[in-house]
Amino acid sequence: MIQLDRRHLLTGLGAMSVAACSDPFEIGTGKKPPKGGIGGTGIVGTLTDFGSLLVNGLRIETDGSAEITDAFGTMAGDAMSVGHHLTIEAATVDGVLVARRVRIVHPVIGRVDRADPSGMRGIVAGVPIQLEPGAEGVLTPGARVAVSGAWRDTTVIASRIDERPGDGPVVISGVIRRAGTSAPPTLAGVRIRTSVALPESGTFVTAIGRHAATGFVAEQIIPGRFTGAAGPLTALSIDGYLEVAATAPFFAVSGLGHSFDEDAKLAAFRDQRSIFSGTYDGKFVVRDTLRLPEALPERRRLLAGIVDGTVTPEAIPAR
Repeated sequence: MIQLDRRHLLTGLGAMSVAACSDPFEIGTGKKPPKGGIGGTGIVGTLTDFGSLLVNGLRIETDGSAEITDAFGTMAGDAMSVGHHLTIEAATVDGVLVARRVRIVHPVIGRVDRADPSGMRGIVAGVPIQLEPGAEGVLTPGARVAVSGAWRDTTVIASRIDERPGDGPVVISGVIRRAGTSAPPTLAGVRIRTSVALPESGTFVTAIGRHAATGFVAEQIIPGRFTGAAGPLTALSIDGYLEVAATAPFFAVSGLGHSFDEDAKLAAFRDQRSIFSGTYDGKFVVRDTLRLPEALPERRRLLAGIVDGTVTPEAIPAR
């Protein structure tokens, strides 16, 4: 194990984001990036605080130029709240991560089919939901809600539940799977029917449609999580859970759609929420992992401490 402090984490991301450059620099040290562009950093995780955006123990500055969207289009900056699950494309400017695009990704938006009396577990549009300790909101049968959180296999571990009054389409954001030519495709474990051409199995999509007794009827399919707003990605920081995969290294991040490189050592993280950090070259070359508390308040304290330099948690190399 190694001690991971804020400088280690940011330096690691800085080195990753310039992996293809001849003159690497370090985020947070005052050294400026080389001229000519360095590629972007893709960040997927829970918004744990403001003061810019604090995600995965990283501070991502916003300069007013970043596009902020959800599944339905552009949103105002004040639409973001602690507990929202964000996908950020960031560029490095004078040694600082600066958001170029921020997407609020809801794994599920739809009606609560059923919920237990506590409102902490339930089914939304056919998807199992489990609120993590300290999450904002509850599940109320019949309510239309937007669920924020991370996939754990085919269940969403929710960090926030926001009610969306009135009627509206169902949204499921996750990974398309095909078991074979004769089997119906699934989206995050939910059977999907659509007249729209589907991307290949293993692709992350945002599907918009309606929930029916026979499954989810998708009327619009938007593939991909990143758009290239910060240039080609050369580094990733991902908060999530692992799921079993059929090929080496036999694990993938649930609901993500990116493949790890074959040499990653990940078995120790199968049952633990973690941040995975590494380079990206078409495959996710994960370098370090940081185990996270399951409760949102504890994660917020830990990651805020990394940002301000008062906490030095243990990270585990994945190579």
